[in-house]
Amino acid sequence: MAALPSTDTEMSRPHPDVATETMSFPTGRPRERDVITAFAEITGEAIGDADLEQLLRSVCVKLCSVTGVSRSSLYLKKPGGRFRGAAGHCSDEGDITEAVKRQESGVAGDRFSREVIETGRPVLINDVANDPRPHRRTMEHWQVRAMLGVPLVFDGEVIGLLFVDNKDREHVYTQEDIEIAEMFAQLSALFISQAMLNVRLRSQASEIARSRNTLAYLADVHRKLTNAVLEGADIRSIVTLLSELSAKPVVLYDEDFRVLAWAAPPALGLDRPPVISDQIRAMPSVKAELAALSPERPSAVVPLTLSVGLGRRHLMCRLVIEGKPSGYLGIVEVGRSLETVDTNLAEHGATVLSLQILSERRQIETQGQARDDYLSDLLRNTRDKEHLLRRGPQFGIDLTHPHVMVRFALSANLRMTASAAQRLVTRRFREILGIDEPAAVKLPGSIIVLVPLPDGGSAEELSRLRDQVSLARASLQPELATSVTVISGICREVTDFPQAAREMREVADIAHSFEWSEGVLDVTELGLFRVVVSSGRVKEAVRFAHEYVHTVRTADDGVLLETWRAFVAAEGRMQGAAVTLDVHENTVRYRMGKIKELTGLDPTGLDVLLSARLAFQILDFAAR
Repeated sequence: MAALPSTDTEMSRPHPDVATETMSFPTGRPRERDVITAFAEITGEAIGDADLEQLLRSVCVKLCSVTGVSRSSLYLKKPGGRFRGAAGHCSDEGDITEAVKRQESGVAGDRFSREVIETGRPVLINDVANDPRPHRRTMEHWQVRAMLGVPLVFDGEVIGLLFVDNKDREHVYTQEDIEIAEMFAQLSALFISQAMLNVRLRSQASEIARSRNTLAYLADVHRKLTNAVLEGADIRSIVTLLSELSAKPVVLYDEDFRVLAWAAPPALGLDRPPVISDQIRAMPSVKAELAALSPERPSAVVPLTLSVGLGRRHLMCRLVIEGKPSGYLGIVEVGRSLETVDTNLAEHGATVLSLQILSERRQIETQGQARDDYLSDLLRNTRDKEHLLRRGPQFGIDLTHPHVMVRFALSANLRMTASAAQRLVTRRFREILGIDEPAAVKLPGSIIVLVPLPDGGSAEELSRLRDQVSLARASLQPELATSVTVISGICREVTDFPQAAREMREVADIAHSFEWSEGVLDVTELGLFRVVVSSGRVKEAVRFAHEYVHTVRTADDGVLLETWRAFVAAEGRMQGAAVTLDVHENTVRYRMGKIKELTGLDPTGLDVLLSARLAFQILDFAAR
């Protein structure tokens, strides 16, 4: 094999060191015809559209033939001035190109190759073993005895190197051999230079074709996405279209990486979105890539390289809406590898989705404002009945069916906007009550929700509703820190809503007066108490309640007061009180007689029952 220049670190390749006297050669030798014939054959291969590597191998084969040696190797100059192996041939081993490709010529310690490069003339080493210029370990590994190095010179520049030798055999190179090798190298330089130019031109043509195809593809993407938006496609439909165009799963995330929409090719059989995992997002390199995304650098592949257990790569693209980060669009490497065109698709898709999300937000805000105006008219009775009935279905409200209203009082230190609080409340009602998201309106310091009553407001339905409102309130408490929650009476007519709103406000004010902020109140349970307290004389009402029961409260250990409460709650029925207390009716009669003695009042009389009921309600509220 022709002696192979080598790298310092790898002994698997012979690498000639610079050495030899430079020579001038006579011309006109008969063997020149052999060179011309050899090149005619190589030219025939080139016309047959052989690739560059195959042509370079042919050069090595023909060089061995015309010089009468068994091994040759060819190196080409790369950007940066390095000479890398490109082809090789050995009559004993055949094609040794792959071995030569791992070689580099002219490295440190390779004075032989450096001399060929710097002089631009052939260099011969007849006794490799005793010459200091070759790379010693490489020469020993490849069993090189003598080697000839010839430059490939084109337009005054050394563009490559040719080396020939006989593997593990002595060989005497005559002046004619050197002349023939130099002539062969001169022709090869012309041929190889043209072949490399053709490769570059083909590569450029391919790149132009790829660019043209990419532009055509992106134009088609733009057309399809634009048409989809113009035809009224929603966000989910756009994500599905992006998945079809990329032939890969596509996932749309919000800013906290919650999935807003996703789609995948049916052939993949996915039943859940292939999201970017917490494990991947926690990687420092991925966190840095995601944090660096911006309008100037909108996308990145994360992780850039996969490790065991990390699953798949994600092309993540930033969504920016009105100058604020608003989520991510991800194309997932499932089924097919990520390509450059996917980046263009993701960035174009992210732009369309950002505009669509902004449009939907504006539409929701507009609809929300119209709904708020409608509900304000309903609660304030500022529009005629027919107008309110007619417009109700536009906002999902059928006023021909009974409703109740639920008033959430918001704390002063609310940690979110009122609009966000309203959306959260209505979503929670939908989840817990199992209904469509109800209508709601924001008022200063509160949110009022309209809840339809499918059963017409039966006692069972109202009881169940109160339990569900309590659950909703409890689930919202950590986020909204709501104060007292009030349920209105049943609104069966359009004209009932303004009165019900006033009653809820009065009850909320009463609860505030008694510093009660827990639980759920029903306006119907306060009765006369609400009328008395709404007069504003709260302190007097509390004083009245304490004085009214004071004598009974201090008479014993609380048994008489408990009995009186049970009697009032049973609406003056001895049997009902006995059941509540789990005692005999005669016991209740005896205790009621004791109460009459202590107070001088007949606890079974209607006026005393009403006063006692009012006193106990006031005490209960004061205790809360």
